[in-house]
Amino acid sequence: MDPLMALVDRLEALVADAGHVPLTNRLIIDEDRILSLLEELRRNIPSSVQQAERVARERDRILSQAREEADRIVREARAYAEQLVKESSIAQRAMEEASRIQAEAKAVAREMREAARQYADDVLAKVEANLQKALQVVRDGRGQLDGGAKGGDAKAPAAAVPPKPHGAGPAGRSR
Repeated sequence: MDPLMALVDRLEALVADAGHVPLTNRLIIDEDRILSLLEELRRNIPSSVQQAERVARERDRILSQAREEADRIVREARAYAEQLVKESSIAQRAMEEASRIQAEAKAVAREMREAARQYADDVLAKVEANLQKALQVVRDGRGQLDGGAKGGDAKAPAAAVPPKPHGAGPAGRSR
């Protein structure tokens, strides 16, 4: 048993064994015995208090370490969560950028196909027009040949060469 508690028990027994002053709530206690117990209490209290203070300091130190460790764990968890969010955000932005680039590439390819189709159609239309003019020249020439063999006086056409198409160069080729 703790010496301090033993002294408190002895003090309590002294009070319990004390005699009463008749018709009052007062006790008759042996002064020497109570002073002796109080002196022992004073001597024992400091060691008990010191021990309690050491226990309290140790408890505070352990609690402080636990708080620091908990704070460190929380900081690490927050940093990890932020890193995951950043990585997720970066991946999301990369996916969005890839989708945007892919859509843009498809649009450019579609425009290029349409432009190439239009260019080919324009070239073929010019070739067709030139061929029709050349065919007309051939028909006119055959008509003159057929007419000259029958009548002999048919006049040769003034322009046997078809007119140059718009934008043709010196040799009759398109630029």
